Amino acid sequence: MGRPVTDDDIGLKVLREPRDTDTQAAQIVDIVAIHGIGAHPDDSWCKNVGTVQTPQWANWLEKEDMLPKTAPHARIMRYGYQSQWFGKGAMRQNASTVAQRLLLALRRKREGFPFRPLLFIAHCFGGLVVLKALLDAQLDEKEWPGIFASTTGLVFFGTPFRGAEGMSQVEMLEAARREYHQDEVYTDVLKILEPGNEFLQAVVDQFGKTRRLPNKAQVACFYELKPSNVGRIVGKEDRARFVVSESSGCLDLSDSTSKFSLSRTHFNMNKFGSPTEEDFETVSDVIKSIIGASYELLAARFQCN
Repeated sequence: MGRPVTDDDIGLKVLREPRDTDTQAAQIVDIVAIHGIGAHPDDSWCKNVGTVQTPQWANWLEKEDMLPKTAPHARIMRYGYQSQWFGKGAMRQNASTVAQRLLLALRRKREGFPFRPLLFIAHCFGGLVVLKALLDAQLDEKEWPGIFASTTGLVFFGTPFRGAEGMSQVEMLEAARREYHQDEVYTDVLKILEPGNEFLQAVVDQFGKTRRLPNKAQVACFYELKPSNVGRIVGKEDRARFVVSESSGCLDLSDSTSKFSLSRTHFNMNKFGSPTEEDFETVSDVIKSIIGASYELLAARFQCN
């Protein structure tokens, strides 16, 4: 779709309020979806269910028979940020900056109910933003009330917890610099995707320590089964490769962490067009399960305190 990200696209946008007007406040959950780099905050979740000539875009986050049906008591939101790292719309950006802006937006939107259950859905780099935001929220609970304590579920699509082996930073930069001027290419956002990056390792290791706490959030990690043409990102052909491997895309192994394969490429694993797609049915079941356990999980946490 390739639309530029405008000022109106940035920030936390409510896509749908809870469907049932009679829903008790205690039953409502917040769901927040966060896109990856080089993606539009809305288009990232869309699949063309029409034709190339006459496209029809379905956004599964707000299509009534998809996520709203899966989670009828949820307030569904998506967070948008400037994620373009090359070209005229490029911005200097990194995970810490986006995480801080996300926390500010969450605090603002959840001001009246900071301890409502919170579920994150994230694609690629967006998952690393979520981890950093949760670590910051845990470190300063007075500044960010309820955000860490109320997070009951995390759904990751191709998040490179140990780096994106199939997206070599050197290759990506060389390709981008062939297509764009030097001052139109920013490298900061790519660094965290490199296997062995110290900041990436620190964030994942620190978050791993929070997983030792009792009553931890339910985590679902989805990984790709089809290779992607990575070079196409910057306008050139390239050999197909897996961007995020199964091992890199799975956060940890525990009783509250599960992993699932999707028969998709890295760049379309977060796009669904119909509730009958098998991959969506899997995602839907996972989200239902997380929401179903959320209230009991929060009650157990507050009893411990």
